[in-house]
Amino acid sequence: MQVGACEVCGKRSARYVCQECGRKVCEACLEPRTWVCSDCYSRLKPRAPTPTVEAFTWSTPFKLFLLGFLIIFVGVIVMMIAAVFLGASAGAMIWILPFPPIVVGTGPHLYPIWMAILAVVVIVLGIVVFFALRKRA
Repeated sequence: MQVGACEVCGKRSARYVCQECGRKVCEACLEPRTWVCSDCYSRLKPRAPTPTVEAFTWSTPFKLFLLGFLIIFVGVIVMMIAAVFLGASAGAMIWILPFPPIVVGTGPHLYPIWMAILAVVVIVLGIVVFFALRKRA
């Protein structure tokens, strides 16, 4: 080995000193983040744990989201089939609880359905107000 040569590879001139073993090393044999030679770095670097495969589980909110999406999807499909087979005499109702329902449609039974839905909404709101006032007193 020539004077000033890297003590790891022996090919290049040494410009650095390993912080672990004190050997003189070249630029290629030095780990710049830790300032140790490649031999010390391979000995000192922490071994990464072997990754384990865990069983995939769906969380409850995600399951509820999927259930709600499925129910809405099936409802839309049923409304489309009803519109195809019954034409303009069919009606539809969209009710996103707790908001008032949106009723769309035509036909002879639209008015009674509207009144029944309105009655249910008024009764439910009345019950909510009754219990809210009762809790306050």
